Amino acid sequence: MRIYQRKNSTKWWVDWTDQKGHRHRKSTGTDDKKLADALAAKWTQESFLEQHFGVIPDVPFQEALLRYGQDRQRDNPVSYKAKDKYQLQRLLDRFGDLNLSDITHAVMRTWVDELLAKLKPATVLRELTTLRAILNKAHREELLAQVPAFPRIKVEPGRCRWLTIEEEKRLLVAAKPHLRALVAFAVDTGGRKSELLKLDWQNVDLDRGFATFRKTKNGEDRSVRLTDRAKRVLTDLDPQESGPVFTYHGQAMKDVKTSFERARTRAGVKDFRFHDLRHTFASRLVQQGVTLYEVMHLTGHKSFEMVQRYAHLAPDFQERAIGALNAYGTVSAQSA
Repeated sequence: MRIYQRKNSTKWWVDWTDQKGHRHRKSTGTDDKKLADALAAKWTQESFLEQHFGVIPDVPFQEALLRYGQDRQRDNPVSYKAKDKYQLQRLLDRFGDLNLSDITHAVMRTWVDELLAKLKPATVLRELTTLRAILNKAHREELLAQVPAFPRIKVEPGRCRWLTIEEEKRLLVAAKPHLRALVAFAVDTGGRKSELLKLDWQNVDLDRGFATFRKTKNGEDRSVRLTDRAKRVLTDLDPQESGPVFTYHGQAMKDVKTSFERARTRAGVKDFRFHDLRHTFASRLVQQGVTLYEVMHLTGHKSFEMVQRYAHLAPDFQERAIGALNAYGTVSAQSA
């Protein structure tokens, strides 16, 4: 092992060869010779333990979080800017002083219990899911020997509120023209509010009957086939070569929370949010016999579990199940 300084630099470097003959050069980042000696000894010892006993040197949690965050920012910059970076900051504030191996089941259990005292289980589960993703990535990259068991969180089944035909009629009548077009298009495409408000005319093909949502929540593009009503909605909006599809007084809509709430109240539609228009889209598909697998792809969900909430809406769902049981019901209950 050799400790040296490069020309025009006050920082100490370490040069050593491991047991397999591989040469390593690494800067200590310090101009303190005693500290550099200590770091050099530590690195060579870790190198020996890893090669002979499979012991992985401990890594700061913040380093693993940074590597995960860089991937998220590259793969889905929109989601990263809107949500991910704030979630990562919260994790950094909580675990930033720890090494990866310090994050045990007990540590996570304490953290989860604190969050559950003030947040909904679904919100806490999202935080825990991100932490799991960071640790799993560190494990794949051999920065963490073993991923600890994660606390379980009981979450209520996903919301499944949808519009009846009568409710939809009342809502469309109560909505202002700019909102009416957006609501009808949402019901017929299943688009998320963010996807609809970002839709650009250059991603609409009325001749072929398709619209493409770019860089959706999961980072991928999703093309949807337009219904006859969705085509009429777009045609009435005066199609352009480019620019936002849904506008108000010539400007792109930023949000419709207030106008939607007012329309919902006037229409007498209770317990209904804009996102439930997406549930309406999925629910109607299932009720018409479209398979859950097809619904998953039409809505852009990444997992089958996300569309399981609609399974009970399939036509003859219970009849088919009872019919299967009846096939075995040939033995009389009295014979016992």
